[in-house]
Amino acid sequence: MAENIDDYLEKGMYGAKEINPVEKKKYLGTYRERVLVALTKEEVLTQEYLPELEKAILENSDSKLLLNGLLHYNSLRPYIKLAEKCKHEFSIVSRLEGETDIYLVLACQKAVNKEDIHLYKEEQENAEEEPTSLLEKVRKLFN
Repeated sequence: MAENIDDYLEKGMYGAKEINPVEKKKYLGTYRERVLVALTKEEVLTQEYLPELEKAILENSDSKLLLNGLLHYNSLRPYIKLAEKCKHEFSIVSRLEGETDIYLVLACQKAVNKEDIHLYKEEQENAEEEPTSLLEKVRKLFN
């Protein structure tokens, strides 16, 4: 009985014990096993993966988009707009500097155990041919 009282007092003073708190900090409050997509700060700032992220969101309607609150709102806005466009749930998660190098997570409520959680640029099927002459290259720059 004393053990239960000690546990009760400890829970009251320090909060409930968490399983894998380091992992949850890294993945913006969720477990690695639930992550579908994770992007670093640099990947989020480039906004290069918006089309691939949109595809992942549309394919996983039961997921949630988690954004690291350390980034300025202007950097998060394209992702918030994407979530709103797709009518998808999102949250801005507060983190302290140095807790994680992950700045965007798309996660499910249940374990999915996806091995590769990074996005890759899709190859364009109708890729434009590279301009061959200097004049064509200059025209392409201004178009």
